[in-house]
Amino acid sequence: MFTSSSIFLPGYLCQLDDDAVLHSKEKVNSAAEDLFTIGISKEHIHTLPCLTDNEAIDYRCSCTFQILSKDSNNGEIELQYAMRSAKNAILLGGDHFPIATPRIQQIMKHVLKELNGRYACSENNKAIKYPLLRSDLSSVSFASSWNNDMDCIATFNYCSPIHANQGTKEELLKEANDFCRDCNITTLILRSKKMKEIAGRLPPYIDDVLHLKPQADGAMKVALGEGDKSSISIFYHKPEDAFQHPNGNTMLQALGWIMTKLHSIERKRSENKKDFRLLEMYCGCGAHTIPIAKCAIFDSIVAVELDQRLVIACQDNCIKNGCSPQANNCKGDKEDVTPVYSFQGDAGEWAAKSLLRRTKGLVASSNTTTCINKASKSYWYGQDFNVLLVDPPRMGLSQEVRSLAINGSFEHMIYVSCGRVALKADLDALKVAFDVVDCTITDLFPRTDSVESLVHLQRR
Repeated sequence: MFTSSSIFLPGYLCQLDDDAVLHSKEKVNSAAEDLFTIGISKEHIHTLPCLTDNEAIDYRCSCTFQILSKDSNNGEIELQYAMRSAKNAILLGGDHFPIATPRIQQIMKHVLKELNGRYACSENNKAIKYPLLRSDLSSVSFASSWNNDMDCIATFNYCSPIHANQGTKEELLKEANDFCRDCNITTLILRSKKMKEIAGRLPPYIDDVLHLKPQADGAMKVALGEGDKSSISIFYHKPEDAFQHPNGNTMLQALGWIMTKLHSIERKRSENKKDFRLLEMYCGCGAHTIPIAKCAIFDSIVAVELDQRLVIACQDNCIKNGCSPQANNCKGDKEDVTPVYSFQGDAGEWAAKSLLRRTKGLVASSNTTTCINKASKSYWYGQDFNVLLVDPPRMGLSQEVRSLAINGSFEHMIYVSCGRVALKADLDALKVAFDVVDCTITDLFPRTDSVESLVHLQRR
């Protein structure tokens, strides 16, 4: 068992010396029992808790720490990491965070060492190594790739305007670039109110690579890093200031489950049905979209996301992976990859407009399909889709999305949920039209109370 009596995890229910496996089993089982109360059969619910204590560390790809000052034994002021718990800042008690990815833990150690570093400036005095970066520093954030040997971005947040006490811009950026080099940071971002400076690789982004490998039993194996000749490689380009899945292990579990379900749905569909389509809402940067497109399960995919930064990232990732409409010449034919039509928009608004168009019979005819109208939102409002994939925020689905799911053409629905209460309410509402045929519950954030639920619903 991993133990470290010196490090305390503020806000975490299960500390490093506690039994993480037992805690994981108890919480996923509790989440399963919640769903029994709305009539979902026990035979349709499966759990994937942590099986070893090591699965409950080294997983978090993003984290933020406050910076507190403390007198050291030699009378110098040292900076230390702290975390919030019940509105109080509690010292972490060490120079790393065992819950974070090894890449972040390594950078955390370097950052604290360099910020507290001093050098002899005279016979009896020592000077701070990075005085400009250290001045008025209030908190530090880290974001890394899912792959441990790839990118890590650090963001320094200041309680006073940058340059007010940190010298000239040129002096500050020189320190920041030297700091990037000394700490092996991909990009260092300095922020204060309405001010921002960046050192290291520009623009700030996080890259990741994973590969898919079909299994003999129809399942899909998903792994990080480079694959062999029989695997399908996926390349991600993720903006540092927008959401990305914070747990690479759970991301792989979820994607493998989704891909396996969609392959099963495709194999069982009638051969004479054409235009097999997926509508994905809350698509993010294309974490699920791109692998589905590269496996050519559908004839076309429409992906909707509210955050414009993520929409741009999704479109860029489609180009990077050869599944943009332009790469497919707008044919919409399922060949090596599926074309993805990615749009910025609110899921509830999209659902409301789609229902209105279906009700009034204003849906564009597929007989007049062109590259131009397929690239337009208005073409897709109200169109028939076979599968709906949703990965909403913790508050769950809006009433409009629920209505579209129930009254639309979807034969299947794949629901990825990080909100236990919202999921229960949504599934209770959706049961007027759908049956839950499988629900798999994973440990989203080990040592906390958070789970991620993967639900396959099929129309009655």
